[in-house]
Amino acid sequence: MRIAGITLPENKRMEIALTAVFGIGRTTAKNILTTAGIDHSTKSQDLTPEQEAAIRSQIETMKIEGDL
Repeated sequence: MRIAGITLPENKRMEIALTAVFGIGRTTAKNILTTAGIDHSTKSQDLTPEQEAAIRSQIETMKIEGDL
């Protein structure tokens, strides 16, 4: 899964995998997953396309990577 030009690790929980994106820490990752309605222990390889879209829509509203 790619978000903001970054490939997320597939074998890690989403709570940890999202921290690969510059500007997203553990607390922000937890907030993103809670808002998107996704279990924190779900691995990125197990996400459905709808869940991926929900995460992307949350992240697009934030300042990350090049914006920082």
